[in-house]
Amino acid sequence: MLVDDARRIATAIEERFDASACQGVKATVKAEELRPKTVPAGAGRPTFTNYYIQITDDTRMATLTLGQAEDLHDDVDPDWDPDRLFDAIRAMDVSVEKAD
Repeated sequence: MLVDDARRIATAIEERFDASACQGVKATVKAEELRPKTVPAGAGRPTFTNYYIQITDDTRMATLTLGQAEDLHDDVDPDWDPDRLFDAIRAMDVSVEKAD
């Protein structure tokens, strides 16, 4: 299932961060549920769930698709610090926002 894939990817990324200079950066699973506004008569109302990986440190946050997160996992080097990590995320055309 996609949720299992998302959890596996988030865990693998966080382990890679912990083994690098990115200690303290977190990778968590984010789920978004969508429901169609209209459905055919007699049909149940389906729910579609999309899973993402959120990468956060104390000041920044980025939301990646599962494919982007897997690519990021493959790219992270042990000498990367959080600044280098978020530069790589921006290079993937992913928006980096201020963390709440």
